[in-house]
Amino acid sequence: MAEKLVRVSLINLIFMISILMMISESNSAPNLLAQSCSNTTMFANNSQFGANLDTLFRLLTSNATNPTGFHQAISGGRNTTNEAVYGQFLCRGDLTISSCQDCVTTATTTDLPKIYCPNRKDAIIWYNECTVRYSNESFFGSLDTTPSRIDWSSLSITGNATRFMDLVSNMMNNDIGVRAATGGSQKKFATDFVNYTSFQTIYGMGQCTPDLSPGDCNTCLVAAAGGFRETQGGKVLQPSCFVRYEVYPFFNMVSLPSPSPSPSLSPQPQPPSLPTPNSYVSSGNKISTKAIIAIVVPIVAVTVALLIIAICCRTKYKKTKTYDSVAAETGDDFTTVESLQYDLATLQLATNNFSDAMKLGEGGFGGVYKGTLPNGQQLAVKRLSINSSQGIQEFKNEILLVAKLQHRNLVRILGFCFEGQEKLLVYEYVPNKSLDKFLHDYGSHGLIDWGTRYKIIGGIARGMLYLHHDSQLKIIHRDLKASNVLLDADMNAKISDFGMARIFVVDQSQDNTSRIVGTYGYMSPEYAMHGQFSNKSDVYSFGVLLLEIISGKRNSSFYESGEAMDLLSFAWKQWRDGMPLEFVDPTIRDSCSLDEVMRCIHLGLICVQESPDDRPSMATVVLTLDSYSVTLPVPEAPGFIIKSKVSKEMSKSAHWSRNDVSITELEPR
Repeated sequence: MAEKLVRVSLINLIFMISILMMISESNSAPNLLAQSCSNTTMFANNSQFGANLDTLFRLLTSNATNPTGFHQAISGGRNTTNEAVYGQFLCRGDLTISSCQDCVTTATTTDLPKIYCPNRKDAIIWYNECTVRYSNESFFGSLDTTPSRIDWSSLSITGNATRFMDLVSNMMNNDIGVRAATGGSQKKFATDFVNYTSFQTIYGMGQCTPDLSPGDCNTCLVAAAGGFRETQGGKVLQPSCFVRYEVYPFFNMVSLPSPSPSPSLSPQPQPPSLPTPNSYVSSGNKISTKAIIAIVVPIVAVTVALLIIAICCRTKYKKTKTYDSVAAETGDDFTTVESLQYDLATLQLATNNFSDAMKLGEGGFGGVYKGTLPNGQQLAVKRLSINSSQGIQEFKNEILLVAKLQHRNLVRILGFCFEGQEKLLVYEYVPNKSLDKFLHDYGSHGLIDWGTRYKIIGGIARGMLYLHHDSQLKIIHRDLKASNVLLDADMNAKISDFGMARIFVVDQSQDNTSRIVGTYGYMSPEYAMHGQFSNKSDVYSFGVLLLEIISGKRNSSFYESGEAMDLLSFAWKQWRDGMPLEFVDPTIRDSCSLDEVMRCIHLGLICVQESPDDRPSMATVVLTLDSYSVTLPVPEAPGFIIKSKVSKEMSKSAHWSRNDVSITELEPR
């Protein structure tokens, strides 16, 4: 009974919030969702391109009152390809002109030129209210699906998840996609909603840039909707279109058509206790004060009463420690991640009470177990040992950090559990385990050919680029190694284990620590010897990992008689002597691409240079792997460290450990 009351009260509260959001919409600041800036095409201060970009921004801002919510402009002329700037803005189709103008002005005067993408020749920024894009190359009228950003709700679907997602798919593809695509040259925008249960409605939205053809618009929307996950809400942002769905009305109700369930699914009854969305709007498309009072006051009263009853009923049966009590003990606020909480009994059932038969492996913090939920969903549960040095702060660090990261080459966190002595992290299940297994385990070595290895290298590089440059937080991983790279069913690389990660503010380039944590063999010299770390420390670790993938040998246990004392110096020796193929894993030596292998060895040696300034950024690494347009410098002898020397010099200030985890505060970019 209490559960039902909570659901009803939440529905009423959602409608109340949506009304208040519509009232205050024109006065709210733009809500930033994501941005993407080119790290390879930049312009100098006081350049002609910069002057043209300033002019373009003024043109976009001055046209932000366009009733269509869309405008394109060129600054610098079409015949000066290198200096011309092409730009556009697209405002959400259900918003007011003033909201559109505020959003475009914020993007062009502050966020793009000063905060997120200074001196970039190509950039795009997404807000909840608008999208602003510019480039040194024309993109007008073309279908662009990259770069793409995906965001999804942390709440799991209640009930039949398959039916829920079928409703979403049909709504997006058969209604919103078709109506938006046929919207003409002025506005390609559509919204809709469909009833999932008597108490829950799914709302959807889709929009394309009006310069797309109907076919390209539909293609873009359908492809974007294909990125939805099985959660209670999500959005996919692309340069040419965006799609979104939620279980609450997140847009202006005036934009809704007459509700009609998807033709391939049985219709569900409209909630009898809730007014239809269009009843909130008068004939003049404005909400009257009397209507607001008549709707909001009863809803608030009912909501408060129902929540009080529900809380009283629930408190009687609550036996486990709540997050409020944890926060009281630790001084921390867990409310930002409370929605990710799993019940201990559920995870015990899923893992057969953490039996050895379900164990996937053992890490520095404890065991990792495979689990299966009653709905068939597979997951991986990291169970921190009671004696683990990872405390509540570090536990919180990994939860908050990974939950904010969204990339196909990062392992996705599903939730966590903290009850009694148990601290558990729940991740997506990655069936092929770690890269370490394929490179170094007896029986698995040699199972991956060069094509697969090259794919894995590219995936790791793109994941690290996201951490360093493209995520909302600037992340330094600090423990990139083969065992922390997992492989999914298609052998796509997924970087894992963020317990040692550190977060930098946007203009921070390096930091120092007296606690040297990580794994010997992957640490850069400046970090191991002096505690200095930066994104170039991760580049060094990537270089070591790259050379391990090529050779099939482990750096920390490598020994070769003669000049080569470790894997890095052995790679350098073979490169210097003109025999790079002698460094390649014999199992792939006869079948690999010589050009790709030579370029990867060269790149790996550049990444492990002793001076951080001599190492490339991850943006350069990705560009090098994706094309042959980058000319790499000639590598010098790599920087490497001798374990006994480090242990002796660092013994007074730090200790080697796989278990220590840094504590960091989350700061936005």
